[in-house]
Amino acid sequence: MFLFVSYIQQQKDRQSREIMISNEQVGLMMMNYKTQTGALPTKRQLDAMIDNYIKEEISYREAKKMGLDKDDEIIKRRLSQKFDFLQTDLTEIPTPSDEELQQFYNKNPSLFRTDATVSFSHIYFSTDNSADSIAKQRALVVLQQLKQSNIQRAPEKGDRFALQYDYTDQTITDLQQNFGDKQILQELFKEPLHTWVGPYQSGYGWHLIYITKIDSATVIPFASVKEEVKTQYIDAEKTKQHKEFYDELSARYIINRAYLDTK
Repeated sequence: MFLFVSYIQQQKDRQSREIMISNEQVGLMMMNYKTQTGALPTKRQLDAMIDNYIKEEISYREAKKMGLDKDDEIIKRRLSQKFDFLQTDLTEIPTPSDEELQQFYNKNPSLFRTDATVSFSHIYFSTDNSADSIAKQRALVVLQQLKQSNIQRAPEKGDRFALQYDYTDQTITDLQQNFGDKQILQELFKEPLHTWVGPYQSGYGWHLIYITKIDSATVIPFASVKEEVKTQYIDAEKTKQHKEFYDELSARYIINRAYLDTK
C-alpha cells in the first residue's frame, strides 16, 4: 500500500511539473500570429512564442502555489504577470559604485548616444499618374537642370507633396515615419552637402534631395548622463537576475515539446 501511494504521489508530482506543448497549441499560436500580422511567423519568432508560453505557464503555476489566485477571478496571464511583478519587486540591486557605472557606460555606448540627424529640402515626383520609370526619368531631367544652377530649394519643379518640402534635424525614426522604409533612408546620411542628389525612392515616389546639414551620432559624456546610466545599470542587473531565476525555476519543470514528435 505504501508503494502504491508513493507511486501515485510521484505521478501527481510529475504531472504538476510537466508542461505539454502540443501540435494543436503551436498551430493556434501560428494562426493567431497570422491573424494579427498577415503572415506566418518565422521559426525564430515561433520559438520565441513557445518559450514565452512556457515561461507564462511556469509563472502561472508558481503563482498558484504561492496562493496569488485566492479570491481573485483573473485569467492565467494576469497571474503570471503578478508573479513576475512580485519577483521584480523582491529583486534588490545594491547601489552601484561610480566605477561600476563607468564600466557599464563604457560597455554600452549605444544606450547613451544621440541620434544622427539630417536637414534637407526635396523635390517630389509622383508615381500616381505615371509609370515608376517615367517619374524617375522626370527627376533625372530636373536634376541636370539644378546642377547647372545655384538653386537650393525648388519644390515647384516637381509634384505636390502631401507633407513638407523642408525638414530639419530628422532622425532615422522620423524619416521612416515620413517616407517609409525605403532607399531614401539609406542615402540621406551618406550624400555630400549643398548639392542636389538623387533621385531616391520613398514610399510615395521619387525625390531629389538638397542636404544642408548632417549631425553624426555622438556618445553623451558620462557626467551628463550619470543618473541615466544608473537607471540603465539597475534595469540590466534586474533583467539578468530575473533570467537566472527563471532558468533555475525552469530546471524544476519537465518541458514536453510534443509538437516536435514526428511520429
